[in-house]
Amino acid sequence: MGKLISNYLYTVIYQLLILITPFITTPYVSRVLKPEGIGIDAYVLSIVQLFVVFAALSFPMYGSRQIATKQSLEERSKEFWSIYVSQIVSSLITIAVYIIYIFTVDDYKMLFFIHIFTLIAATIDVSWYFIGKEQMKSITTRNIVVRVVSLILIFTFVKEVDDLDKYIMINAFTLFAGQLIMWIPLLKDISFTRITLREMKIHIGPIISLFLPQVMIQVYLLVNKIVLGRISGEVEVGFYNQADKVVRIALGFITSLGTVLLPRMSKEFSLGNIDAMKKYIKYALQFVLMITLPMTLGLMGIASNFVSWFLGSDFKPVIGLINIISPIIFFVGLANIFGVQILVSTNQQNKYALSITVGAILSLVTNILLVTQFASAATSWALLVAEAAGALIQLYFARNYFDFKNFSAMFLKYLALSFFVFLSANAVDKYINFNPVLTTFLQLLAGLCVYLLGLVLIKDSILMMLLKPIKTKVLKR
Repeated sequence: MGKLISNYLYTVIYQLLILITPFITTPYVSRVLKPEGIGIDAYVLSIVQLFVVFAALSFPMYGSRQIATKQSLEERSKEFWSIYVSQIVSSLITIAVYIIYIFTVDDYKMLFFIHIFTLIAATIDVSWYFIGKEQMKSITTRNIVVRVVSLILIFTFVKEVDDLDKYIMINAFTLFAGQLIMWIPLLKDISFTRITLREMKIHIGPIISLFLPQVMIQVYLLVNKIVLGRISGEVEVGFYNQADKVVRIALGFITSLGTVLLPRMSKEFSLGNIDAMKKYIKYALQFVLMITLPMTLGLMGIASNFVSWFLGSDFKPVIGLINIISPIIFFVGLANIFGVQILVSTNQQNKYALSITVGAILSLVTNILLVTQFASAATSWALLVAEAAGALIQLYFARNYFDFKNFSAMFLKYLALSFFVFLSANAVDKYINFNPVLTTFLQLLAGLCVYLLGLVLIKDSILMMLLKPIKTKVLKR
């Protein structure tokens, strides 16, 4: 448990950096590149990400799961190279197709060329090896360096609307450099091993089965954005993209838990320790409910004031989009436990794939039916439909691994406390007339105090566990 907590803390440190970085760069970039520049970047990147999906397939998820089950250096080395060679083949084919695609487009050709670095970064990505070994410190250190360098370069070179190409180059190249750095500790940790075609073939079936839901995820994350751009224009994509970015800042704390838990759950399952798995699931579910519900309602409470200063007056429509999208924080949290930690770690990829596929189809239909009339609001609803449908289907498939009555009781308890977070944030915005930035800070502080007070009053078990060491030290004095 100690290593699990340590790895989670390292991952959260990086997520905090992700949280802080947009607070510094997004207001600046939004004002420099304007909604049109932001929209073009989002539109181009959405197409590039489709190619990245095919380059990476499901290697990060599958690779970390497989490495977690190997104990000796020889086993890990053989497993790594047999998986990574497959990754290289997949990536090179995808890059070749991508280059052909570039020559077929008329708009933003140079921007697409720059993103070749993004695809190369996916080709050399070996972070899954360290995730599988539960060595989050290496990844966290790398990511912090990359983020800081990217931040400095953006403020140094992105000065006007015409610097969009520089902005994209900075993001793509720093991503590539960050992945390249990880090879230094990797080559010290593994040995070169000869791989046969037969050893590579073993991985194809599981990789494809995990890849299918990844493709479906991109349907509602990227294809819907492309549809929005084609029908409603780049400005609407810019609005949607900024709302999505704000919400996904909060999601970092949830994805951290998933990144850390998957290798541990896979290891316990491979050893047949089902009781240990259920124990981790119980705590993980409680933790997810404890943080996603106040985040969801808290973000709704601060959205109006926050957008006004964070993005600027040009992005006022983003307020309504944030209110639509915010509940995905809760649903992504559930999907992270039910889908990734339970279904994927127990080799039930077919059920995981089905849940994602149903969500993607519903999302695409929702977007197509509504986007002409409601533009970015329709795409926001489509995203929410996808995440909600997928999470609820996964909940049903994973029902044997947790106590539903206990889950329902925890949900209602944290939802009630989170409602007071929303009310307190709204009250600060309504009755306290300060500088907008200070108002947001006071809203967050008020919501946090109200929530913590509520947790203390109900004697929440996780909070009591965290406070126990502090209480013990105070009593000793």
